[in-house]
Amino acid sequence: MPSIENTIYRKHILKKLEFRFGEFYLCKDFIVSEVYEGFVFGAEEAAQVVDESVAYYDKMELFHKKLYIANRIRKYSVKPTGWLKFGHLRKYLYGYCVVDDTQHGIMSAILESKFVPIAFKSVTSLSDAIDWAHARHVK
Repeated sequence: MPSIENTIYRKHILKKLEFRFGEFYLCKDFIVSEVYEGFVFGAEEAAQVVDESVAYYDKMELFHKKLYIANRIRKYSVKPTGWLKFGHLRKYLYGYCVVDDTQHGIMSAILESKFVPIAFKSVTSLSDAIDWAHARHVK
């Protein structure tokens, strides 16, 4: 699976955030995460991403609920119980979409879905995830 930067969707990227644990792409209607290999992504990391994303969208006057897309192009771990600390994300996100085309990834997404406090979807391609984001914002 490719990074969003290497797809036709790169034109949607407004800003790229880089952290020690991954790269995050802020787009008008969605955020794409690409966590680095071997990291354990949990509530602490998510809080950093949320804080910087909200600050950017507020500054650019682009505040409306977004879809968070976890583009799992590398192998990393997620602490699914970290979602329990983020019920307040409902005011920023309407959904969470996992993109993974491996059997292990699909099984992990099923477990993770049990903890996510917003709409959840698991897909096997970035285009399917972005279609969900665009369907939500079509007027």
